[in-house]
Amino acid sequence: MLHTLNSGLKNVPAGAVAELRASGVRDDDIRAAFEFQEQQRRAGARVLPLRVICGIEAPTREARSSLSATASRLAGTKPRMQVRRGGTHVTRRAVWAGSVRTGDAAEAEFVRAIDTDQRKRLARACYLAFDRGRQLAAQKRQGRELTAEEEQLTLFTRSCRDMMLKILDDLHYRKGWCNPSYETLMRWTGLARRAVHYCINRLKGLGLLEWIRRYDYSSDSEFGARSEQTSNLYRCQLPDWLAKMVGLFAPVPADEEQRRAEALEQNADMLASVGAVERRHMMPEDKGLRAALILAGELAAQRRSTDANTRECNHCTPPHTYFDILKGTRRSCPSRATRKP
Repeated sequence: MLHTLNSGLKNVPAGAVAELRASGVRDDDIRAAFEFQEQQRRAGARVLPLRVICGIEAPTREARSSLSATASRLAGTKPRMQVRRGGTHVTRRAVWAGSVRTGDAAEAEFVRAIDTDQRKRLARACYLAFDRGRQLAAQKRQGRELTAEEEQLTLFTRSCRDMMLKILDDLHYRKGWCNPSYETLMRWTGLARRAVHYCINRLKGLGLLEWIRRYDYSSDSEFGARSEQTSNLYRCQLPDWLAKMVGLFAPVPADEEQRRAEALEQNADMLASVGAVERRHMMPEDKGLRAALILAGELAAQRRSTDANTRECNHCTPPHTYFDILKGTRRSCPSRATRKP
């Protein structure tokens, strides 16, 4: 993600912020998109909508002309088609759409192991978030108006905390391969199936938990080939907004921030250089990542344009002389000698 632009969201319309957040765009990318709009206004160029800059909508032909070549190719790439429904076999066992086959490479790409320090930090964040949520709930009862993020934190219950701690222990013990079934989660926490479903969806809404659905594929002489839904594969993370709210946010060092920005720009240039069909398969499905790539491509093009302008010969300064080694004479700058009045 881009962390180079730090303008706040107070100047962005609240409706636009809520709409972009609902579409999966992160606050950092919303800030970067709004700052890009301000740059377009100051330069007198065509101002693109926030939804176009963030990659949610494809730009029109007129709007695409105001973008750089890299950002225009990335913004014009259509997202891959999503399957709306799952399928059923002759055994009448349904399989959720978007499920990953067990043993596939997508499983290994999704797995994210956590070490001891990360587990301790996430566990401490769970305790602090639960205490903070209780404080905010009490303040709400007293009449205080809470923000959207504070409203989410009030729903972080004790059951959510206990389930998150159990998942963290399993993630640490199994090196990131955490795939408990609902029955296992019910046994860990002592909750009913409906409560388990509520807790994992609440943890996902807070950004603490992510998962992918999985299915098993088997074949035998009695039923033939069949697919069966199996347990989900989980991973954990601590979002920045929650870390700031509980006092555990550690800012990214300047060198690491610069390294991430350069890597994102290189990735944007690489995607813009491949063919349209290949780019469509390589572009991420996450709207926040697409927005970050488009903005990185535009910022990289602006920086290259600025660097090219600064390297041009400045015609406002008097011509300098240089010594010709072969002829032993002094001459003026060749670019000025050939320049027509």
